[in-house]
Amino acid sequence: MGALARHFQHLLAYHGWAYQRLLESLRQVDETGYRAPCGLFFGSLHGTLNHLAAVDRIWLARVRREAPPYTRLDVEVAADREQLAAFLAQGVQAWQALLAGLDDADLLTPRDYRNMRGEPQQRSLADILTHLVNHGTHHRGQASAALSAMGLETPAMDFIYFKPEPA
Repeated sequence: MGALARHFQHLLAYHGWAYQRLLESLRQVDETGYRAPCGLFFGSLHGTLNHLAAVDRIWLARVRREAPPYTRLDVEVAADREQLAAFLAQGVQAWQALLAGLDDADLLTPRDYRNMRGEPQQRSLADILTHLVNHGTHHRGQASAALSAMGLETPAMDFIYFKPEPA
């Protein structure tokens, strides 16, 4: 595995770790608060996490050249927190498995896909993976801000807290 592929494996590991940190933090929120609209783009904490789960799988299907699993970005992929946590973890594992069979050249090769409107697009897998992790960071940050607005403790999810310091 080349340096670029190792880098993206590390980013995907961070992606999964950050999901776990957020999900652990959400245990302090009762079910009503978890599902209540709280000013997030996808309404509630539950809606935001479902959006992330759906998008991770939509991108995975695009890269695998499969039919899109969802036609909407606000779909509910899992009805409860435990199912959703498992679904998110399985998605990260699927990405890691896909990446394990690729080399750096594969990551830089343009891939054709269609966006949600069906329009043809082309990006390298490196760009797609960068987007995937940054998109997750964006919405996890929104969820963290919602927790803060509720007066609750927020998790540290910055990459620097995941990445070990250099020896």
